[in-house]
Amino acid sequence: MLLLSRLLLFAAALFTAAAACAGRAEYIEGRLGNGLAYHIFKVPSADRRLVLRLQINAGTADENDGEEGIAHITEHMVFQSSPAFPQGLGSYLNAEGWQMGRHYNAQTGYHHTRYMLTPPYGRRQLKDALAVYRQILTPQTFSAADWAKEQQVVLSEWRGQQTLQHRLSRQHHALLYSGSRSARYAPIGSKTAIENAQAETANRFHNTWYGSNNAVLVVVGDINPKKAAAAIEEHLGRLKPTTLPERTAGEYEPKLTDAPHTARVHDKDNTETKLALVYRFNNAPSQSSGSLAHYHRLLDNFAAHTISRRLQNMGQPVSFKLGNIGKQTGSLGFYADAAADTQQETLNLLHQAVEAVRQQPAGDEETAAYRKVLHNHMRTVPALPDDLPQIVQLADDTVLAGKPVPTPDNQAVERGQLYRISAAAVNKRIAEWLNAPDRLTIIQAPEGVPALAGQPPRPAPAAAESKRNRPETAPTAANTAVTATTAFPQHKGQGRLMSEGFDNHNKVSYLQFSNGDKAVLLQKAVAGGKIYFRAVADGGYQQSSLGAWQAQLAADVVSHSSPANFGGQSLKQWQQQQGIAYRYRLESDRQTTDIQAPQQTFEALLQLYRSRQTDPAAEHWQSTLETAALRHPVYLQSVPGRQEQELELLRYGRPESRAQNSGEIRALTQTALLQQWRQLASAPATYYVVSNMPSEKIKPLLVQYLADIPRRAAENRPTELLTGATLRRAAINDTGGTDINAWSWQPFYDWTPDTSEQIPLLVNLANARLKDELRSRNQSTYGVKFTALPQPVYNRVESNLFFSTPPAQAAEAWQTAQQVLERLPENISKNEADNLQQLFIEQEAKRQQNPEIWLERLAASHRRYGDARYLSRLPELHRTIIQTRLRQTAKLLWHTPNARVLLVDPVQIE
Repeated sequence: MLLLSRLLLFAAALFTAAAACAGRAEYIEGRLGNGLAYHIFKVPSADRRLVLRLQINAGTADENDGEEGIAHITEHMVFQSSPAFPQGLGSYLNAEGWQMGRHYNAQTGYHHTRYMLTPPYGRRQLKDALAVYRQILTPQTFSAADWAKEQQVVLSEWRGQQTLQHRLSRQHHALLYSGSRSARYAPIGSKTAIENAQAETANRFHNTWYGSNNAVLVVVGDINPKKAAAAIEEHLGRLKPTTLPERTAGEYEPKLTDAPHTARVHDKDNTETKLALVYRFNNAPSQSSGSLAHYHRLLDNFAAHTISRRLQNMGQPVSFKLGNIGKQTGSLGFYADAAADTQQETLNLLHQAVEAVRQQPAGDEETAAYRKVLHNHMRTVPALPDDLPQIVQLADDTVLAGKPVPTPDNQAVERGQLYRISAAAVNKRIAEWLNAPDRLTIIQAPEGVPALAGQPPRPAPAAAESKRNRPETAPTAANTAVTATTAFPQHKGQGRLMSEGFDNHNKVSYLQFSNGDKAVLLQKAVAGGKIYFRAVADGGYQQSSLGAWQAQLAADVVSHSSPANFGGQSLKQWQQQQGIAYRYRLESDRQTTDIQAPQQTFEALLQLYRSRQTDPAAEHWQSTLETAALRHPVYLQSVPGRQEQELELLRYGRPESRAQNSGEIRALTQTALLQQWRQLASAPATYYVVSNMPSEKIKPLLVQYLADIPRRAAENRPTELLTGATLRRAAINDTGGTDINAWSWQPFYDWTPDTSEQIPLLVNLANARLKDELRSRNQSTYGVKFTALPQPVYNRVESNLFFSTPPAQAAEAWQTAQQVLERLPENISKNEADNLQQLFIEQEAKRQQNPEIWLERLAASHRRYGDARYLSRLPELHRTIIQTRLRQTAKLLWHTPNARVLLVDPVQIE
């Protein structure tokens, strides 16, 4: 499914729109005599990096009775022992320095199983990677002993998927794909199916579907395509094809109905209300092949663009998705969130959105304008970008999805089809979608909240058709735009610039305003035509003058409200027109506002920020409180809620401040919420700006809009972390496994940019070590995730380790994991240090081109040092990534004396 949340939606041929062509990528395709299809992309800028994909065109939808979950189990079993790899393919790769997750991984979907390789030594390991694929495709006899061990791993993975979001998504999926094989169950299958699965069944599935004639190979890197093709022939050409079972096409398609229908999605832990209005229809022409398919896909593109504009003009919080749910079936869905008591109003809103699309047909002028945009991209953008990640994504979206690669020849075909598309054709396509008889209303509501039983009627087709045939009525950007001037009153500004400084080496300006606020401006060419703005206020919800939970509710209400002086215009619509992306985060000790916008709308950006600070609004505050009141008891009794409370006791010795009951939440008033917000908004702030504009062009606007915002000192009352090691167990898990959540912290005062960059690299290494050690000892762990969070402001490092395991192995697994972390510093080899240095160099090349990373570093450097020394150190940082330095920094990752561990065991059933 493709989420259409932007003004423009480009077809596959336009995937390269954002690419910067530093060279010329090449592409060849071929097919071996045994039926294996291959696609080779030469990417000059890839350097030594190499990425490969092997896709088996079989997945969960191909499972028959008695095979539930077996496609996913087969994915696991191909890494187990075989005559070629007696210790197991996975163990062999680990011993050769491959890291699971980073260098090799796999995923099972409904229609394919995909094996992803990124060899640690890059292109020189092409033959090694092909040998891995040869093993995966070779007929095998899986061992029952191997399955007995791997079964526990799969069960742990199943437990890891039993989250609220997964359960809800599964219900949505079953409704959308109803009637098809994909609607039956999730790829991992049920717990019972996993427990009853046999190695022989996986062996039979593998030998049925894993034939060379049912596989597609993709190779991406700076390689010679002809030599790569020869290597593929050498390593994979002797594999044997298989006789594939006949597929009954109808079983893979959703069964469409001839009438509207309504379904409810629910879960005991759900507290959210969401509604969807989904149309399902036959769209076989758009999924066919040939020049006519190009036309239909472009027509879908134009229609989706038209719908996107109508929803933007409507200015309501409605999104939509257009996608394929079968090889001949498509869907168009309209989605909106709701408060628990506004289901009917929200459903009416969805129908209003549909009517807005119906009543404003695409016009010739609008269609021609969009055609010109697409034509210009087709003409000016190279077919294949010289960019490794983009090419990998392109391969995933095209050849592995059964679609053509946007080669120059295919682009020429598309250009030929582009001018066949007329406004009448676009309107006809939209009418086909919206007149589809299969119309599904999906209502997700909390348990105990009655769901709607019916739907409002829609206009008769004749009336809708007459509206569609009116002359051009579509609003244009010019006559619907809400400018900054109409949205906000002009602010002359009473504040002053008190002092300023300039770091010429780093191109950083420092400003001090009369209200005490500061600004730090970085001029950087990579910002292009955008402004990246961050405001950090050192006052969070744990200020002594605030109620913690009340402040969090107030922030939720105000940050989602249109400013009070906005004049009734839709904030979402205005932000889209201005190109402003706005995000606000409230934490216990700070507030962060991140805003991105085009340079020409910088003043509007500042107006929006100032308005939130000085003239807040509390739209829909009653609905927000009612939703929070409904959520409160449900969440506290849910497994995630109880785990959160246990972790608070573990780390702080007391739970965070919360409402005593739902009544307390409902008793809040609009006045009380705004009072809490004004206290939050009064905390002094520091502003960080990254742009390619000289500071002289930015300073006047900053002074005008920010220098007179009223401020007063904020006094935080942070909760102290407990010291000492402890282990607690709580029997509250409902998945049959034990979740291990371990925290540690230690003080550290000698912060340097070197340390801050080395920690993420070492975390990567620690994760690889933990996964390898825990899996190799057959402790059936899943979901291993280790993080270490540097906090220079508090002079400490906080670390967290999470994984799941069977209850009987939990204590042993935890001890093993802690030993891995304790021994990490002394076990870092010279080879690993060199690999981490190379990884840093590769990642840094990408980070240098990311304005958001520069903003992050600018803020981190200033908050820690009061200057930009972090930026000055960047060119030399790779020299510090050596074995001796890494071993020293690795000691910060785990502090056993402060290891506080929570084992969340299964609920004890009496």
